[in-house]
Amino acid sequence: MSEKEEIRLNRLPAITWYWLNMNESEITSEPCDGEAEVSVSVPDGVTESRVRLSENKEVEDLSTQPTGAGAAFSKIFDTAGTEARLYTVPAGLKADKPLKLQFAFADGKNSLDQVALDVQKNAELTLVMDYASDEAASGAAAVQTKFRLGENAVLRIVQITHVGSDFSFVNDMGGKTADNARVEVIQLNLEGQKVYQGYQIDLAGYKSSLKTDIAYRLKGTENLDMNYFANHTGRKTTCDINVSGVLRDTSSKVLRATIDLKKGAKGAVGNEKEDVLLMDEGVRNRTIPLILCTEEDVEGNHGATIGRLDESLMFYLASRGLNREEIYEMMAAARMEAVAAKIPDEETRADVEKYIGTVSED
Repeated sequence: MSEKEEIRLNRLPAITWYWLNMNESEITSEPCDGEAEVSVSVPDGVTESRVRLSENKEVEDLSTQPTGAGAAFSKIFDTAGTEARLYTVPAGLKADKPLKLQFAFADGKNSLDQVALDVQKNAELTLVMDYASDEAASGAAAVQTKFRLGENAVLRIVQITHVGSDFSFVNDMGGKTADNARVEVIQLNLEGQKVYQGYQIDLAGYKSSLKTDIAYRLKGTENLDMNYFANHTGRKTTCDINVSGVLRDTSSKVLRATIDLKKGAKGAVGNEKEDVLLMDEGVRNRTIPLILCTEEDVEGNHGATIGRLDESLMFYLASRGLNREEIYEMMAAARMEAVAAKIPDEETRADVEKYIGTVSED
């Protein structure tokens, strides 16, 4: 990219009332300064290569894989000629260590990175993606991750975001599952002024499944914009989307969570659940839970708990010597810890727990 451009992203697959201003978001893309600095740890047996997805016949289906941010956003990578980091997990390999990608976003830079995963039949992989910048960093970054899972394959994705107080970050994802394949997604938003994230997961294979656990804590004027789309086309597919967070000060969040049970997805089950704690009067919390259905023999469920701390609980905690700031930190840490505890990699889990303050540095 050589010029600024207005890009629409995180658009709902089925549009609701425009006056709500929740159907999509818009960002201004800046001229690209190249890729971020990335530290990589590749487990034995997993191969790494650099490819342009649209020019490689072996993974050309990944070049057209839809993502949560949408086609207009994906075009940025094509226009910039971005080379993807392609990781191939051969059939039958169960990686004994996680694939780790640590992104260090530079102050004042605008970076684009693309990651692609080919997890073949009966293979298993845990992917840890750490997105970080200095606390006071400004700039913008986008990382797009695409994957395909072969029959009986398992992919666990852990994504951790802690970027600067004047930073804009887009974390975009899309993937497709074959028969009996399973994808598990864990996302923790620790810090970030403007963060946009989401996915489109195409549950195409028979009895394939998706499990998602998301936690966030927002303060000041931070904004989190999310768009998750579980696209059920295969029979007896299942998905669970769980989102938990805390809002305080004048922070804001929008969650678009869509489960689409398409014709032919007989026996499919989709569940989505949200738990949001509102700490201050100035916060802005917006949610669109959307269940679409063109198949009769399916099940879709949504549940939400959104509210403030009970006054009696606040009084009790205050009587134990906690001020409002400490109560916020405790409640936010509890929600983050509940999701962090599910991280399959022990080292990553310990690092996150130290960051959110649920364990000592000793």
